[in-house]
Amino acid sequence: MAKKIITRENVNKYPKIVDRRLEQLRFSFEEQKAEAIAVSFMPNIRYLTNFSGSNALFFIMEDELHFVTDDTYEEQIQDELYPLPNLYTHITRDPWIYLVENNVFKGVQGISFEADFMAYSEAVEIRNKIRPIKFKPADNLVSRFTQPKDPDELIHIKTSLELADKVYNKMLNIIKVGMTEIEIANEIAHQCRLAGSEGDPQDIIVVSGPRCSQVNGNPSHKKIKKQELVIIDFGCKVNGYGTAISRTIAMGRVTKEQKTMYESLLKARSLARNEVRPGMFGKHLDTICRNSIKNDGFGAFFKHGFGHGIGLRAVEQPIISYEITDQIIPEECVVGVEPGIYISNKFGMRAEDVFLIGKNGGEMLLPAPEQIAII
Repeated sequence: MAKKIITRENVNKYPKIVDRRLEQLRFSFEEQKAEAIAVSFMPNIRYLTNFSGSNALFFIMEDELHFVTDDTYEEQIQDELYPLPNLYTHITRDPWIYLVENNVFKGVQGISFEADFMAYSEAVEIRNKIRPIKFKPADNLVSRFTQPKDPDELIHIKTSLELADKVYNKMLNIIKVGMTEIEIANEIAHQCRLAGSEGDPQDIIVVSGPRCSQVNGNPSHKKIKKQELVIIDFGCKVNGYGTAISRTIAMGRVTKEQKTMYESLLKARSLARNEVRPGMFGKHLDTICRNSIKNDGFGAFFKHGFGHGIGLRAVEQPIISYEITDQIIPEECVVGVEPGIYISNKFGMRAEDVFLIGKNGGEMLLPAPEQIAII
């Protein structure tokens, strides 16, 4: 039986950007030729409802909102769900049959769903359960509206960055020659927890020496040697918001070649902050900064996209890459830009700046060091 939600705490409080997101989604009904939207991707459900569990569906209709989960979360939703207007909760283990049998979809002829986050086989199964209602796939249905961040959300992001920066500086006094990459990764995870992080927003990357040419290499049992570079890529999570930072560390002397390469990365990051504008295509920003690295002679060694959005996931839209043509960078979103240079079987380096997109460019939230740190 449906219940109108009454939360135990903060009954009248939630980020007002949620109203804006719901309004934008309702405006998209006509575009989708549907009368309802089904949100199934858990980070997007959290952006809209604050639910932090792992199993739920959220339905947006013209005059009502319906949140569905199972009985393991019956108590949790009373503490977490935003008190949104006309929000009803349903507890069931067979949500689609339940919603049809309880006539929740009365008057609905079409439901749009997040096709980029749902397997085809699952969509077919659901379509068979709700016939004759049409189940309509849509890409980028919700994520485009969750990119701009509310001031409350920015507080969590900034705090997570502060924690990550604190851990990075502490690791400069912990990392030693002879430690293995796995030992360093485990210590990073430990220090993040001690600093107050809720968890790892991504798998921790630690690579060293020739393995630095692996863009997303997993930590190994390789021991750190003198005169090697080490790349660490990790983050912290605060109230669900997870950020990650990339840093390059030298175990001893930095060569002239390495200094020149790092200066090229610094130049590209500065260019990104100065050139970015809300409404700009991510591909265009990537091209501007990639050309800078190319003009320095290192274009062949930059092997991934220039950057990405940050929020409930350490990597989310907008994706800033020359390979993706439809990503627009909106105002009020947070992005990380992380150019890298990777020379096979020799070494690699990466450094990440994080900034907020403002009307006139990027507002720096956390800059990478201007020089390679030396231990």
